[in-house]
Order: sequence, then C-alpha cells, then structure tokens
Amino acid sequence: MDMSDFKPHIGKNVIETLTLGMYEDARIIYREYVQNAADQIDVAVEEKILKSKSDGEIKIKIDKDAKTISIEDNATGIESDNVLSFLGDVANSQKDMKKRKGFRGIGRLGGLGYCEQLIFETSYKGETEKNIITLDAKLLKEIIDNDANTDDAATVMGTITRLVDADEDKNAHYFKVSLLNVTNEILLNVDSISKYLSMVAPIPFHKNFKWKDKIYAYYRKNKVGIDEYDIHLDINDQKLTKPYKSVFYKTKNKGKKDERKEVFSNLIDVVCFDEVNDEGELIAIGWFGITGKLNFQIPDENIEAGIRLRKENIAIGSKFTLSKLFGQSRQNLNYIGEVHAIGSGFKPNARRDYFNDSKSITDLEKKLKSQFAKFGTITQDSSDAHNRKYDIEDYREGSESFEKELRSGQLTKKEIEKKREDLLNKKDKAIKASKKLAKLKDKSTHNSILSTVYEEIVGDLNLKIDEEEPEIKAGAKSYPLNLSKLSKEQKEVVLQIFTILEENLTIEKAEFIKKKIAEKFN
Repeated sequence: MDMSDFKPHIGKNVIETLTLGMYEDARIIYREYVQNAADQIDVAVEEKILKSKSDGEIKIKIDKDAKTISIEDNATGIESDNVLSFLGDVANSQKDMKKRKGFRGIGRLGGLGYCEQLIFETSYKGETEKNIITLDAKLLKEIIDNDANTDDAATVMGTITRLVDADEDKNAHYFKVSLLNVTNEILLNVDSISKYLSMVAPIPFHKNFKWKDKIYAYYRKNKVGIDEYDIHLDINDQKLTKPYKSVFYKTKNKGKKDERKEVFSNLIDVVCFDEVNDEGELIAIGWFGITGKLNFQIPDENIEAGIRLRKENIAIGSKFTLSKLFGQSRQNLNYIGEVHAIGSGFKPNARRDYFNDSKSITDLEKKLKSQFAKFGTITQDSSDAHNRKYDIEDYREGSESFEKELRSGQLTKKEIEKKREDLLNKKDKAIKASKKLAKLKDKSTHNSILSTVYEEIVGDLNLKIDEEEPEIKAGAKSYPLNLSKLSKEQKEVVLQIFTILEENLTIEKAEFIKKKIAEKFN
C-alpha cells in the first residue's frame, strides 16, 4: 500500500483529552501558566529585556464574583508575526526542552476545559501593537458534544479561534492569560490556589524560614542555582512564598465547638545532601527537615508535609511521589524537604507527575532509596527514644504517686499489693529503657542527625535507675493482741476479722476499726 498520500484524521476529541482529560486536579492549570511565564522571564533575561529574574513578575488575579482569572507576566511577550503559530498550534512548542521548564505546547490550552472564553493578550517590546487571541471554549464544548460534527482537531481549533490587534506602547512587553466565566469553583478559591501554588511554583522561601540561609549556602557550595520568581496574588498584593515553617500544628476536636490548634512538633534542624551518579555527575540536590517527632506523620493541616520532587524548582507530582522509595511508603510524610533533579536527563512526563523513563531517573531512584533507608533507621531510633523516655518517666511518676497513696491510707491491702506489682513491672521496663537510651546516646556520638534527635527528645533526662532500690512496703500496724478478755477460739475469729478488714477497707479505716477492737478486748 502506498502511504505517501495518507493523512491521518486527528479527531476533535483529542482537544478534550489535552484539556479536561490531562489533569486530575484542575488547579494544575495555574502551574502550567506560571511555568510558561517563568520560561519567558528566563528568555527576557537572556535577551536583556529584563536585567535579572528578580525583575520578573507573574501577577495572578482571581475575581470570584466576576468568575474571572488572569495570569500576567512582564517577560518577552510574543512577536506579532509569531502569535498565531505560537498560540494557535497544538503540541508544537518551539521551546528548547533542555533549557525550558515547559516544552510540549499543551499547557496553555489547559484553561479551555474550565471557562467559556480563554484569552491570550500579548505585546512584544518595540512593537506598537498588541495581539489578542480569543478561544471560544463554550463553542468548543458544543462542537465536541455534537456527534454529527466530524471536523478534525485542527479545523475545530481554527473555528473557535479569533485574532484581533490593538494599539500599544512600543516599550510594553507582557503576556496575559484570562479565563472568563470560569466554570470550576475550586479555581476561584483564592486560599486553595495560594496554598497549591506555594508548594508547586518556583518561588523563594518565606523570609522567616529559619533554615533558608543554610539551604542556599549548601546549594551555592555545590554551584547549583535554584530558579525563583516573584508571584503575586491580588490579596492585598501579597507575595507568595513557600510555606515551610519551624512549628507544626495539629487540630484538636476537629469540627467541634472547642476546636483548636496546638503545637505538634518543632523543626529542630535541616540536613542538606546531594546525589551523584556512577560517572560522578551531580544529578540531585536537596534538604530534609528533622522534627522532634520523626516517628509520627506530620498532620495534614501542615501542607508542607512530605519530601517533594522538583525540577527547575517546579513541583513534580505531589507529596506522595517519592513515597515509593521509602521502606515504609507513608514514612515520607514524617519529614519535610525537597529533592531538586538536575540535568537534561530528567524529562517530566505530560502530566508532570513524574519523569519519563531514562538512565537519569533510574540512577536517582537508586540513590534516593539508599538515602531514604537511613531515614528508616532514624525514624526507628526516634520512636525508641520517645518510648523509652516514657518508660522511665512513667515509672518515676508511678513511684511518686504510689508513695503518696500509701501515706494517705486510702488503699486496701489488695490494692496495695496490686499497685506494688504494677510498679515493679514499670521499674523493670524503666531499667531496660535506661540501658536502651544509653546505647542510643552512645550511637548518637557517631551520627549527627541522631545526636540532634536524641538531644531534642531525651535531653538531660537522668537515666539512672537504682536496680537495688528497696521495694516500697506498706501494711497493717501492729497492735497488742493478747486480747485477754477473749477465749483462744474468739481470738482466732478476731484475727480473721482483722484480715477481712485489711482486704476490703482502706488502710486508714481498717486500722481505725482494728484499734477499736483491740482496745475493747485487751
């Protein structure tokens, strides 16, 4: 068969696949537009339109009442001659995939699935006009739903696209995406979008994040630069930053009237690391945070939980993406941190939830598995430290409480024996705990991470438990029992009564009655 004249028919439904069908989370369209804007800021710096990345801006505005969204950057804009080919073509990006964050030419269409009109507005520096491309998303849905319409994807795109131009200042340079009549409420939730972008976008740490300087210094030492851009939301023009912080919270009595937040744990240090492949090439750099409760998952209300994978400082996947590389998959959520994949060998897949298969990703997975295996040991040591410290404190508190109860005289003989037995069991556990903590302390002298964890959890706790410590004794008082007024048989009955009193009354009451009986019959 002669295939030279064969032209495949690309059905219109492919457009729906590339918009609504591409992503599980609608908020991802923000990531796509921010990513494209960041790429153009890089170009603007290279072409000296901007002096540096710090001069670049990506402004996001969400108007819930008007149901509109706009994302605007002050980067290069697009030349008039290239507007239609740049914005009208589908999956035909001209970006250099080795240098740019986005490269497929798909992401810009993401908004089509969530609004009635998608508008691109752009001006290139030196040109006296701006170009406005309007994509009729409402019409697109009607065409796709019309089974009688057999137009291919290219024809449909031509049908829904309109281009106009208008005058503009020749010094203006920008690109703006607008979504009109947004149909997805989540995309209009400013708080949700802010939280999402704070973990996804290529933005800096908050100025109050205590360990940011340590992380930056480590990256500089390894000659790695991390892309960061200014991103603004229209909430009082508040600058968006990564939400990493030094204190983690948990919600008590969630959903109830007395719901409140309380401290879960503190971030006590961060550890930086890098990974090289067998050829000695740097393939990743990152950091992770150490809390005082590494054996517990960080509560969900702390959105930064989990060690995240990033490329060019944009998130790849979610907080669960690297979980498969841990010995226990959920253990990833006991930590916070980032792994930045480095090099052209890492190519994100179309959904940007992982990388395409390559030697680079195979090497990285191998290295991270080894790195995370150490986390498992630290997590277990942290758990041991918490539990063994509790055993010692539990014994000491129990001993003190028992002594007080004995002095009070409010226990029966049976209760005393039971509490004494319980206390001896706690003492045995405390002795074993003391020995375990002593071993952990010795081990920590050779492991800086464990040393930090041990100091935070155990601190200066006295580990000494006196194994020869005498048992606490308490019992009935001795009374003159000649009971001269009673016969031998009667004396035996009284002694049996004494025993019954001791077993069933508190010591105080039993002794009071025994004393009265002894006084009566002596």
